[in-house]
Amino acid sequence: MTPRRRPLVVLLSLALPATALLYLVLAREGPGLAELLRLVAHGFSATDADAVLDRFVFTDIRLPRLLVAAFAGAALAIAGAVMQACFRNPLASPDLVGTAAGAAFGGALAIVFHLAALAVIVVPALSLLGAVAVTSLVFVLAGAHGRFSVAGLLLAGVALNTLVGALTAFVVTFTFSNYSASSQVLFWLMGGLEGRTWEHASITAGGFLLFAAFVVPKVRQLDLLTLRDDSAHSLGLDAQRTRRVLLWLACGLTATTVSNTGGIAFVGLVVPHLARLLVGPAHAALLPVSALLGALLLVGSDLVCRLAPPDANLRLGVVTAILGAPYFLFLLARHRRGEAL
Repeated sequence: MTPRRRPLVVLLSLALPATALLYLVLAREGPGLAELLRLVAHGFSATDADAVLDRFVFTDIRLPRLLVAAFAGAALAIAGAVMQACFRNPLASPDLVGTAAGAAFGGALAIVFHLAALAVIVVPALSLLGAVAVTSLVFVLAGAHGRFSVAGLLLAGVALNTLVGALTAFVVTFTFSNYSASSQVLFWLMGGLEGRTWEHASITAGGFLLFAAFVVPKVRQLDLLTLRDDSAHSLGLDAQRTRRVLLWLACGLTATTVSNTGGIAFVGLVVPHLARLLVGPAHAALLPVSALLGALLLVGSDLVCRLAPPDANLRLGVVTAILGAPYFLFLLARHRRGEAL
């Protein structure tokens, strides 16, 4: 990272905790900054009724939701950066190989068949299982466990995305008479962080830390994968094997996130592009900046959802889609001018 770009990274590092603080104290109703400062002054040990209620709101409602948003945004952004390097395609995103669609299908089944009421872990567990199952099937269909084919993986991913999306839609329409179940599925598919608990935060954070710990040491391999395979091979990299491993890691990041957040659009696609504009294509800088931007984007987007009027029913996936669509127009304008995406 060049010295002139370091202040930008420092600024992003400061912007995230500042946004997180705003997230904790801004709300349509309930405790705000004054109540948080009062709790901090008493070391969170005050025992009067108001303090107990405020402490519950901050530590058991807002804080887990904040952590899910931050780690989910970081995970999706890193997954997007990894996939764009693996496919050498700036339009690659975490839902490209069916991972997000499989997670959505697993979560939908858990809700429709009333398994979600058994325990808070059931929806994330079935979502994760669906993501792994669909991703594995995509790799098998593409022959990725033998001779790796990027084109085959893309085609298999598109096919499985379409099929699993249709199955999910069928599950929703099949239970349309059950308004409670179908509405939960529809809202969950559009993304949202309502009702997130410490269990959800633990799964999201644990998945991010686990898979990111394997991705970060491979920044040089990611740089080499942006070259042609024969060029990477001449520099000592087994491109097919490395690409396969990295894609599985990206799928793990996506699965553990989508299993707790539902469908979140555009974060894994747009954020790596923005990070590249800020710090360049070298993954040693690109990955941490993508993680910071992704966390910042999702925390800010969910704050917008929380502050919106309750009758608006604004969903997190809708907000990220609204933010991401103009960037597609920006890419289209660059393409028409003959610039690289």
